[in-house]
Amino acid sequence: MSGGGATELPAGNVAAMRMVPDGFNVQLRPGPDDAQPIVVLRFPYDGRLVAAVRSLPGRRFDWDAREWTAPANDWVAVKLGQMLAVFPELTSTAEVNEWLAEASNRWIGTVRTTAYDGRGWWALDTLAGTVPLSLQPGSIEYDGRTLVAMTPAVAEILAELGPGRLNLAAARCLDLVEQGRTPPPARLTLVRGVAGERFSLELLWDGDAAAAFEGLPGAARNELKVDPWLADRLDAFVALHGIEVAPNAAAALAELVDQHRAALRAIAASRRTAADPIEAVAAVLGGELAPFQWAAVRYVLESRRCFLADEQGLGKTVEALATIEADGAYPAIVVCPASMKLIWAREVGRWLPHRTVRVLAGRSAIPGAAEITIVNYELVSALGHGLALRGPRALIADESHLCKNPQAKRTQAVRRLAESVPAGGLRLALTGTPVLNHAEELISQLRVIGRLEDFGSGASFRREFHGELSEERLHWHLRRHCFVRRLKSEVLPQLPAKRQVVVPVALTNEVEYRLAEDDVIEWLRSQPLDLGTLDAKIAATLRAERLAQLTTLGRLAARGKLAAALAWIHDFLASGEPLVVFARHVEVQQAVIRRFPEALHLLGEDSLIRREQAIADFQAPHGPSLIVCATRVAAQGITLTRASNVCFLELEWTPAIHDQAEDRCHRIGQRDAVTAWYLLAAETIDETMARLIQRKRQVVSAVTDGRQLFDGGLVEGVVRELRDGRPFRHLRAVAGNRGT
Repeated sequence: MSGGGATELPAGNVAAMRMVPDGFNVQLRPGPDDAQPIVVLRFPYDGRLVAAVRSLPGRRFDWDAREWTAPANDWVAVKLGQMLAVFPELTSTAEVNEWLAEASNRWIGTVRTTAYDGRGWWALDTLAGTVPLSLQPGSIEYDGRTLVAMTPAVAEILAELGPGRLNLAAARCLDLVEQGRTPPPARLTLVRGVAGERFSLELLWDGDAAAAFEGLPGAARNELKVDPWLADRLDAFVALHGIEVAPNAAAALAELVDQHRAALRAIAASRRTAADPIEAVAAVLGGELAPFQWAAVRYVLESRRCFLADEQGLGKTVEALATIEADGAYPAIVVCPASMKLIWAREVGRWLPHRTVRVLAGRSAIPGAAEITIVNYELVSALGHGLALRGPRALIADESHLCKNPQAKRTQAVRRLAESVPAGGLRLALTGTPVLNHAEELISQLRVIGRLEDFGSGASFRREFHGELSEERLHWHLRRHCFVRRLKSEVLPQLPAKRQVVVPVALTNEVEYRLAEDDVIEWLRSQPLDLGTLDAKIAATLRAERLAQLTTLGRLAARGKLAAALAWIHDFLASGEPLVVFARHVEVQQAVIRRFPEALHLLGEDSLIRREQAIADFQAPHGPSLIVCATRVAAQGITLTRASNVCFLELEWTPAIHDQAEDRCHRIGQRDAVTAWYLLAAETIDETMARLIQRKRQVVSAVTDGRQLFDGGLVEGVVRELRDGRPFRHLRAVAGNRGT
């Protein structure tokens, strides 16, 4: 290549070529810095010639010299020979002719690797010429290529072919054979980059091994995360495919295997369903713990900072109280929803009657010297400093999923209070549903219990736990570090099963509802489906408006099905069985109470004392048969096991709330099979929400139970289906104004 002005000739500038003086059109010259020679082409402009030159590998056009250049290698020789045969009017120097003649007598092709008959071979792909005679003995013709054995003699011949003939895998094998080694199918190494350490697979000759590596969860572009969750799979992959492991990768893999074994022991402890009582603690408790509850106590005492995440109804409260008693972790602070403060006080009085307890109320309350202090989330920001000065040795965050938002003042206040607990103290997050929508909700909860460092940071948590099987992997790591959870089916096999039944009901305001639905659909279609493409503030406003529009639609459906719902409740109560009814909106709750004035109720306007009395009256053997509950008020922390039937008149946007509400009946103490009745308005938003709720229930079980996570928000799913004009409609009303 001559001159610094050499550049690729743009297609639009071909006509700018000038006529060149008479002489040879093709000649050889020394390359820059006496490197590989170059072939030079000079000719009067001809569009056909220019198109032909463009087929030469590595060609360039020098605007200063008005000539084409290309490296004088075998690949160019093949193409140039074909070009000269097509354009005999081009003249070439004797040196060029000699070079082309020599090239025509040589084998020209590429060398790759392949597996055949259980071992590795070099595979020769011929472009021109014939395979050298020295390589033919022992060779095999297979799949249009010539296979030659990976022997020192063959390696010596291939090495003389020069650079550019062997691909990366073939060159790696050549190096190994020259070192006197037999190339393995592939080699596992450890690499370091911006994202941290990764295992990398260097393919040598077994494409099946490479495909199997890419099939490992989280593998991409021949790299794999260094993660003990994968240790057994990676170890099995290495053994199955005969992979050579580089020294640095071997050390990392051995460490992962050790971590994996230790993790399996920790995970087994987090799943344990029975343990012996701690006698000194059992002697002072006001009741008897089940063996599975003692297993939880022992796990928490060992872990110190963890999620106590048993399924709703298994007694997380008493497990936490027994733990702080066993540890002598006083003073202890319980942070819980306001509606559950008296419940906690009652449980302390029952299980730890010898301990002093104080329930804080009001922002001006002064924390006293009680051994157990109970405060609701809303007061922590105001009272947290005074509580921290008491030097708590234990913090219990009940319903810890309420701390899912790291920006919320409540979350930040609870986190600061938790940090006042000494390093050896107890920091417990109690929740049966740690994830309500997506796995990132765990980050702020992990900060509260001081466990986020086990997962790196918030940013690394988001980065690491995404992609294939990420939910299963996160569940594994949670159990490895700080997560105890058992299901009712595992520890209470005698507890009858729970089932969910949909009861389609008719609307009395069909015309009003359809008009509103059409308006909402038209409004949604006027916006982009993906609000992420908009300005953040505009997107936030539209999301709020979407939720408001859909909520209004849901309220219309609730109003329209109210007559049928009241008739269904009336007919059900005629059976003499107790019933728990959940509703979202105040107007629906009040309509039920007006229709059934003898009913008990747990509503937002009820005081804590009135709620406690209503629960006690309902649980009494001959108490009223109906209790009406606001879903957000009564879905957690209470027991309504006198009833084995629960009815939902409206759906919530958070599916886990339905599971929590159902489990007010389906918990320890229940003797009958629980049925959750969902009264849905046929062919309305109810149906769309119900289907998506059932799918999104996987969100909760994804991390808590290690199942696959449903990807997508409930609101977004409803919006998508309404916009697409395909509301989920297959129900037909079977409950009219008088029952089912």
